[in-house]
Amino acid sequence: MTVDMQNYPVFLEVSGPLAMFARPDSGAAPTSYPAPTWSASKGILESIAFLSGGEAWLHPTRLEICRRVDSQGGEIQFQRYATNYGGPLRKEQNIRQGSGMQVFATVLADVCYRIYGECRGGPARGGVNARHHLQDLFARRLKQGRCHKTPALGWSEFTCDYWGAARHDLWEVDEALNLEIPSMLSDMWDRPHQGGYVSRFAQGVSIKGGILSFQPSKV
Repeated sequence: MTVDMQNYPVFLEVSGPLAMFARPDSGAAPTSYPAPTWSASKGILESIAFLSGGEAWLHPTRLEICRRVDSQGGEIQFQRYATNYGGPLRKEQNIRQGSGMQVFATVLADVCYRIYGECRGGPARGGVNARHHLQDLFARRLKQGRCHKTPALGWSEFTCDYWGAARHDLWEVDEALNLEIPSMLSDMWDRPHQGGYVSRFAQGVSIKGGILSFQPSKV
């Protein structure tokens, strides 16, 4: 795939009371990573603007983990969460009775992220630059308070209580936060649009001064 690397930047701040970016190795009682994965960040950006034809796509490059202004920071807040699951992985008895199955999870609490990304895609065709169009669509929707779908922080029930421009009077980058994540899920698909399922993991992921720089991707 030919990719034009000219920079068409986008930016989004999101926050919410709960977030869940599940670690695949945490099994039936899922536990969240301490920060959004690359794929989750891409999904959040795409909730604002998305081109269904795949002429251009949004590519996260950096994530800032924020704390409330004047708070101590330096740590991730986790909390226990319980929900009722009604899907096909329930016990046979639950399915037969039409009842849900209670699932316990460890989620993140009181989060705010600033996601930086860029519009990528092939070269302009027929005088139309899809990357510039996607950037303009993204910025216009944010200004109008609109979105492609309601942004969520991982699980769909954890909808954002805010998405838009940075609120420097309320949140600041948590410069006291430094973490090492031995292995973190990165890509979920082999192409940025209509791809096949494939799981890729980034090794030795570092959060330094509240900043997570995503490792370069080939797409």
